[in-house]
Amino acid sequence: MRVLAGQSLAPLRARRAARVSASDGEVGARAGDRGLPRTLAIRWVLLACLAISAVTLLFPSTPTYDPWAWLLWGREITQLDLVTVGGPSWKPLPVLFNIPFSLFGAEAEPYLWLWIARAGALLSLAMAFRLARRIVGQGPAGMIAGVFAAAFLLTTYQYVRDSMLGNSEALLAALFLWGFERHLDGRRDHALYLGLGAALLRPEVWPFLGLYGLWLFFDDPRMRLRLVLVAVAIPLLWFGPELWGSGEPFRASSRATNPNPGSAAFADHPGLEVVRRFLARAVIPLQVATLVAAGYAALAWHRHRREGATLFLFGIGVSWIALVAFMTELGYAGNQRYLVVTTAAICVLGGIGVARIFAAIESAVTSRSGSARTGLRVASAVFVLGLIALSPVIKNKVDNVSATLDKLRYEASLWHSLPGVIDRAGGPDKLLSCGSVYSGPFQTQMVAYQLGVHGIQVGALGMLPAPGVALRTHTVPKGPLVAKLTDRRFREVTREGRWQVWTAPRSDARGRSCPTAGSDAPRVKPIARTPELTSSR
Repeated sequence: MRVLAGQSLAPLRARRAARVSASDGEVGARAGDRGLPRTLAIRWVLLACLAISAVTLLFPSTPTYDPWAWLLWGREITQLDLVTVGGPSWKPLPVLFNIPFSLFGAEAEPYLWLWIARAGALLSLAMAFRLARRIVGQGPAGMIAGVFAAAFLLTTYQYVRDSMLGNSEALLAALFLWGFERHLDGRRDHALYLGLGAALLRPEVWPFLGLYGLWLFFDDPRMRLRLVLVAVAIPLLWFGPELWGSGEPFRASSRATNPNPGSAAFADHPGLEVVRRFLARAVIPLQVATLVAAGYAALAWHRHRREGATLFLFGIGVSWIALVAFMTELGYAGNQRYLVVTTAAICVLGGIGVARIFAAIESAVTSRSGSARTGLRVASAVFVLGLIALSPVIKNKVDNVSATLDKLRYEASLWHSLPGVIDRAGGPDKLLSCGSVYSGPFQTQMVAYQLGVHGIQVGALGMLPAPGVALRTHTVPKGPLVAKLTDRRFREVTREGRWQVWTAPRSDARGRSCPTAGSDAPRVKPIARTPELTSSR
């Protein structure tokens, strides 16, 4: 840690002498005058990310499954009626955002969360650029490092799709890279706070933050109170709401051990499958550049005790994927997006590796020719030829843009046509009077949000018994119509956009307002498990 923090700044003794002021908020604190401009620069970066993210909301947008649940929970907390059963695993940080966002209304809340999630994705790209350029240094090589680090991260598997749909992994990458930079700046307090934010997004952060906190506890006594507060806040914010919302403080863990079909957890060797899938989705140039960066850093460390930050970043990336692989062996899902910290680390390393290759060519030609200008020109020419050689990889990434945009437009159309079909069928109250509510398995949280009920109150799997209402759609354009209905008493009432409404109304007085397919539509006697639902909207 000490070598990592000191290699890019002032000597260790100078930083130790400045610890008091650095811990208490004086940015300059013996990190040189570079500290203040860097802090001001990040403010402009944040504002730019928020502004660009806001512009993206002008295009068709929607949250996906997990974010819909976070939106629901934010609203339910303000109504003092939190129910987390039936949804995805609890995540504190998104819900902390969505509690105040819910006060702006059901129409605005999803857009506000998408605004933050997408800004986080943009920030992760900016931080990848900043960190890679910082480690390599100024000049053409530093710029190449930054550009390639950001480009690698932008084009990784489903990074854009997940970010646009409001998933939180890109935000985690941003917090991780930003925290790494703040540690290099000598601002351990900032690194701790950013680590806390990351720890409220994924539990895999806990052991890393715990080790960092343990080191800080003994190395900087002035941080001890803050370390204790962080140590208390993490379990409180993870387990307290689950105890309230489900009665089971560890429900998130048990939920995470029920992975979807196709998960690496179902492989013969789940941990190895996690690594295999990760490597299969990391393009060869990225893998090679990462190894170049790590090899260069190892040699520099062995000879001169330099490049500690690069080695430490590599170690974090390897340790993170090892932890996820181990957890997958224990039955956790091991999804690709859970590896986002490893992804962010190797993308920064990939940018550094490309820059090292460029710098090595430039140095060799300069040494042989005696002309720095010739060295730069030859290195640039070789660099361009390398890009041409990699054109098939680049073309594949470019071709994937159109497919990704089509998927995003389709998913957005599901949300934007849902309120219309609900209104066409008579509104939430009339639909809820039918009995149970059903939808496709990936639409339950969105339907619950629009109807104003808890996520657990919208079913998707099983026999789907009548009486009730089913809001049916196609999860993907050419996929099957979900939810699948086996009870023939369900009849289609109306359709609009991507959705169809089918009902099998309850036969008692409560079911009189349920929309029907006609006067001859069958009515069904309620059973013991038939709920009496009301909308909170």
